[in-house]
Amino acid sequence: MPTAVHVWLPLPVPGFDFLAPHDGPEEGASSAPVGARIAVPWQGGVRVGIAAEVREVGAAAALDLRPAVAWVDAQPYLTEPVRTLLAAQAERCAVPIGVALAGAGVVGLKDAFDHRVRRDAHAAAELFDGDGEVPSADAWWPADRFPADALAAWRAHAMVHERVSVATATERRLIAVRAADDALEGAARAGQRQALAWLHAAGGAASAAALARDADVAEGAARALVAKGYAAYVDAPAPPPSPPWAVDGPSPLAGGRSTGAEPPVAATWLVTGGSGRDRFLAARRAAAATVAAAGQVLWLVPEQAAADAVAAALAADLPTLRWPAGGDEAVRGALLEEVARGTPAVVVGTYPTLTLPFVGLGDVVVWDAASASYKGLSGARSVARVDARALAAAADARCIFVDPLATAELRAEVGEGPHLELPRARPRAAVVDLRREPGWPLTAPLVRLLRQVAERGRQAVVLAPRRGFAAALGCRACGEVEMCPNCDLPLRWHARIGRLRCHRCGVERGAPVACSACGSSDLAPRPGAGTEWVAEAVGRAVPDLVVVQWDRDRRDDPTPLLEGAAGAIVGTTGVLRAPPLPNLALVALTSGDALLDHEDVRATESALRTLLALPDLGGGDRRPLLVAQVHRPDHEVWRAWLAEDLDGAIEDVLVGVARRREAFGYPPFRRWARVQVTHRERGRAAAAAHAVVERLQAAGVPAEDLLGPAPAAVARVRGRYGFHAFVRAVDDATLATRVAWVDARPLPGATVRVDVDPYDVDVWLE
Repeated sequence: MPTAVHVWLPLPVPGFDFLAPHDGPEEGASSAPVGARIAVPWQGGVRVGIAAEVREVGAAAALDLRPAVAWVDAQPYLTEPVRTLLAAQAERCAVPIGVALAGAGVVGLKDAFDHRVRRDAHAAAELFDGDGEVPSADAWWPADRFPADALAAWRAHAMVHERVSVATATERRLIAVRAADDALEGAARAGQRQALAWLHAAGGAASAAALARDADVAEGAARALVAKGYAAYVDAPAPPPSPPWAVDGPSPLAGGRSTGAEPPVAATWLVTGGSGRDRFLAARRAAAATVAAAGQVLWLVPEQAAADAVAAALAADLPTLRWPAGGDEAVRGALLEEVARGTPAVVVGTYPTLTLPFVGLGDVVVWDAASASYKGLSGARSVARVDARALAAAADARCIFVDPLATAELRAEVGEGPHLELPRARPRAAVVDLRREPGWPLTAPLVRLLRQVAERGRQAVVLAPRRGFAAALGCRACGEVEMCPNCDLPLRWHARIGRLRCHRCGVERGAPVACSACGSSDLAPRPGAGTEWVAEAVGRAVPDLVVVQWDRDRRDDPTPLLEGAAGAIVGTTGVLRAPPLPNLALVALTSGDALLDHEDVRATESALRTLLALPDLGGGDRRPLLVAQVHRPDHEVWRAWLAEDLDGAIEDVLVGVARRREAFGYPPFRRWARVQVTHRERGRAAAAAHAVVERLQAAGVPAEDLLGPAPAAVARVRGRYGFHAFVRAVDDATLATRVAWVDARPLPGATVRVDVDPYDVDVWLE
């Protein structure tokens, strides 16, 4: 019976069926390696995908299928748990499986492949029509020597054999090609003889300059060997890179003592509370037990900065592999091979580590599990926390969620599973009421504290809500604000470079000489201080304090402060991912309200998570004073932060948040999807959004499960107007069905994007 292979390609397409290659995998492999890479014909060329299923088909059905080109692997390349994860993600997020595969960062699908062809011994050369070249029957020829349509015809009639393999990586090297002879005799050529002897002994050098350095001769002597024909440059196989083992190093998570809590015997459990170090030690104890039992642990982190801290702390006494931060596929391949060998270790990394071929996976640790950084902004837009749990379930591994706060989503993930709540130390915290205290962006109480920091030779961190100098540049005469020409947003004022920038579309221009509305030249920064403004204010208020700015636009060298020198770091909340300061005495938020001003039902929880992370900026056991300047000091977040019973106050807030979410049908009590509709004309965008909603209504979505359409939080971005609507359901399957009814082309020129499990609705879906 003919055999069909269902293939996933890393493209925005569903899976496709192909006839299995008539040449099987390599000797010793199963005849149908499900999960292996396979090359298939695609748009006049060849693409490599994953064999997701192999099945027998009837002869009639086989006639409708194109034959695949060749197997790349003799054994499964993508493990069954990973395939289960990707299939579940595609279904949950209502995207083609190719979108899930492309966004998963699978190592080995972007490799350079070597495609070769050989004529079947029983296919006479005369059978190959045309005047072109005919492949040899006794040698493999590069496939690009033949037209793609001719190859397809030969393949369909089994006239050729094909193989596709990962191309061998090469590097340019200088090697010895002749032995020394009489022409190199004499004192003047001693350096050349020495260099040639070294080259023979070493087997090669990266270049003439490297040869001169290693052989301790003049560079001219090394170059002379090439000119005289004693050495030559060749393309040689590059040595495989070493696996990326993490090394013990400074980390805010290092040190401390274990909590003594035994890891629960449960499929899913939650660790919250305490300090970052406390939570790390609790999860590390479980990971150590798994590695000691010859198992493997995946420690998932939301960002590379977290990977640095976690890997450095784990490597102190556990074998730890770290997903490489750069895009080096060769190093990632070395990591994949080490994991596939079943080496007992902890693997630390971001989302792509979920697709590694773990052997004996015992634990999946999701670090900072409620972090918004786990939410994908492209591709399937999945939440990595959910994918991690799907992988753990498919691999029969334990899933450990670790976070400062037991958010509503995390409690729903764990369900009845164990919850290890570590005691929190009450912070030294204060709130400054901006309605009563003068001064902006630094109130008088904050200035006094900063002066004390300088007088005592200590350190401070001052957080601003945005980068740049100010939220806008405006006219004092008429109040007009300089707006972005492409977006309904004010241009941010960057005073240091004298430029206005849009932080959405990237447009940039110089400051105008006069107001475009009234002609006045009296232009000034508007309230909404950014890091530049705050850094300038700190330097002006406390001249003796060294100020380091830290944001996406500018990162001054923090080395003196990291070594203990007195000073202050002024930055956005990205400072939370910076190395801890050893002499930290003060952490101040110039605008604490900004933590709450997000278009997201998680804003309250997110603000609490940030506040609970602030003490860890100092590392060690000494806790800094925490100060927040706010306009709403009676908000439940600030009341909890200042409460004597911190744990009890936080629990009260979380209970209140959960009740409100349940009452309004928000996640995790209902499943949500956001539908974004954009068009270059506002009226057409609104009409297209209404058409999408009307189709959903006609398909049977109840009115109570449809919200909108309404204008997006930012009405226009990059010249397109946006409207959004929300669809909700009781479970993932129902939501996926409803999302599938969304009309992707409601009107000409309209673009529709769907985001299952949306976070901040101010995010523009690209």
